Amino acid sequence: MQIAAISGVAGVSETALRPAAGATAAPGQGFGKLVDEMVSKVSDLQVQADQSIQNLATGQGKGLHEVMIAVEKASLSFQMLTQVRNKAVEAYQEIMRMPV
Repeated sequence: MQIAAISGVAGVSETALRPAAGATAAPGQGFGKLVDEMVSKVSDLQVQADQSIQNLATGQGKGLHEVMIAVEKASLSFQMLTQVRNKAVEAYQEIMRMPV
């Protein structure tokens, strides 16, 4: 069974999925770094969406369609991050239920 890599998702870059050459990272450190980058990217998108809403309200902004696109980008990236967290928690709980 071939599993294709996730690509084109906000906060996930191809370089983040590949280990650095000669790197000897501790187990789990790569995933932690990936999650940290995703959280910061989601936060940046939400800040940009808030800023575009404020600009539209004060008359400085772009068109309504660009504001809606920014808001939807922030919303979708937050939903993706939430689902990644849910799957990680679910996997942890499944491991904890395994008999030793």
